[in-house]
Amino acid sequence: MGQLRRRIAAPLVLGALVGSALSTTPASSQLSSQLPSLSADQLLAIAHVEAPPAGIGLELHIDFPAEKPLDVAGVEFNAITAVINPDRSVDMQSAVAAESATGAAEADECTDPTFAPTGRSWDAADMPVVWNFRGGSTPPENSKFFTKRSLRQAHHVWPLSESRCTNQDRVDFVYNYGGGTKRTVTYDHKNIVEFGNLSSGALAINYTWFSGTRILETDLRLNRAYSWTNRPQGRNAYQVVNVVTHELGHQLGLDDLSDPHGGLTMFGRIARGELKKTTLGSGDVRGASRLSP
Repeated sequence: MGQLRRRIAAPLVLGALVGSALSTTPASSQLSSQLPSLSADQLLAIAHVEAPPAGIGLELHIDFPAEKPLDVAGVEFNAITAVINPDRSVDMQSAVAAESATGAAEADECTDPTFAPTGRSWDAADMPVVWNFRGGSTPPENSKFFTKRSLRQAHHVWPLSESRCTNQDRVDFVYNYGGGTKRTVTYDHKNIVEFGNLSSGALAINYTWFSGTRILETDLRLNRAYSWTNRPQGRNAYQVVNVVTHELGHQLGLDDLSDPHGGLTMFGRIARGELKKTTLGSGDVRGASRLSP
């Protein structure tokens, strides 16, 4: 565990995610002061995945624990979104700093309309999105049954617009559970959820393979090196349902948000024991509605 917060010696490009950006503004235009610069090889090493095949791009949403941010040349980050383009060039799309740069009070989840699309989305012909769980990857201290139940619960949050708020937005998005699998994260036209190895202390990574602006496949890996729980009272481990609900927002085509949007599911910091991402705020529902095929 002592090696999880490994530093990456890489140059920095001026840029950072400004949390007060307009709710309809793409994430790429929200960049301002501190955006890390990582190569395709560095990103693939963190994600433990092969380079995308010819003509296919790979978008990586890498979330780090609030307690163990990624240190890049002395600057700490809780979330990074990076795109490996089909030509192997890299676009660092957004980053959430470990410390608030705004000092602004947290916006209320039911009145905060903010969301940040990545620029990629599903086509109506892709519905329903079928996903499979590699149950054999479940950490030995966790129940496979309850872990699968948490995963299925998370996959219901976005299609059902589960929220504490009153809103009129409709989300036309459907997930279907396709059962267990022995497949692992790779580009194979199967949407996989699993536990596995991740480097540099990453907590979870969502992998989105795309062509142009169309999403082709999404996989999700949770880092086995951390402690996970399916018990609501488990405060010293990361809640499976909480983390996965956030990651599924990335699968829909939403990017991370920074301060002052801490009330929203797409807020890019995840803490041990946290459960507030298991229901959607106004901006989350609004974003999912706009991205529904």
